[in-house]
Amino acid sequence: MPLTSFFVSSPDTHSERRLDSDITVGQLKDKLVPITGIAQQHQQLSLHASDDGPAVAQLTDDGATLASYGLREFYVVKVANTDPNARPGEYTDVSAVDKFELTPAEYEARNDTVLSHLKANKLGRFADVPENLTHAPPAAVPASIKVGARAEISPDGGMTKRGTVRFVGLADIGKGGVWVGVELDEPTGKGDGAVDGTRYFTAAPKHAAFVRPDKVTVGDFPEEDILGSDDDEI
Repeated sequence: MPLTSFFVSSPDTHSERRLDSDITVGQLKDKLVPITGIAQQHQQLSLHASDDGPAVAQLTDDGATLASYGLREFYVVKVANTDPNARPGEYTDVSAVDKFELTPAEYEARNDTVLSHLKANKLGRFADVPENLTHAPPAAVPASIKVGARAEISPDGGMTKRGTVRFVGLADIGKGGVWVGVELDEPTGKGDGAVDGTRYFTAAPKHAAFVRPDKVTVGDFPEEDILGSDDDEI
């Protein structure tokens, strides 16, 4: 069954269709009723090579096939309406349709609109501005963790290390949030107090480590030699 793509154009419609070119003109008219809204007996069909081109053929024989009239890919079948009672644009021209209109003030005063729903449920631009839920704010850091305090850090899966707190606060490290920077007693860290070009404190090479506050224990820790490394530090 040879399928052919072509356009159907009527006073109120224009669409692309793909049909078997061996169907008859009568069968095509039957299919065009729901597409164009024109009854079969009032359809007058003509075949064109383009929208603005002259008619290649008048499809007057309901028993003849589209192929016999020379239908080709992307030809245009124009459908004229011979109904004397037809009113072109009756179903497509909305210029004469009464419209329900509201001023902005009237719209805002109503309680059955999308705007009123968003306001009542604090959605969209009316939603509360969320706090930073990813990490605790600096106030959540224990007061004992402060710059100059001696501390032990215990990274997950790593050995305990001792040093002096040199930084406490928000830092653009990893996923951001609150970090504690510690100057280590031994060169078991991974940097010198700077991360990605931002310096948070100054330490000798490999004497700096950054950990989350919950990995820090503050106390009277004397310096001692601690060798090793920790892959979970930054």
